[in-house]
Amino acid sequence: MGEQDTSIKTTEAVRDRLRALAKERGTTMNHVLEDLVQRELTAEEREQRAQLALEEVRQATGVTVSDQARAQARAFLKDLGRERYAS
Repeated sequence: MGEQDTSIKTTEAVRDRLRALAKERGTTMNHVLEDLVQRELTAEEREQRAQLALEEVRQATGVTVSDQARAQARAFLKDLGRERYAS
């Protein structure tokens, strides 16, 4: 059984932007939305990827990253994001 279409309420500005992106890419608004939501990770998915990456680091180097080091890295990356949007 195929997937069924549904409707999403949004603003005209968002709809117009989706339409412009779809036209530019030679595709549909649905495909643009699909692409966007596939790229965006949930918090759970980000955590799973982080755990996998930490395990790969441990296996490759024998180093186990501490919770403290992980928290420091998160704070550093968060600050980088703030700097990016402050400019």
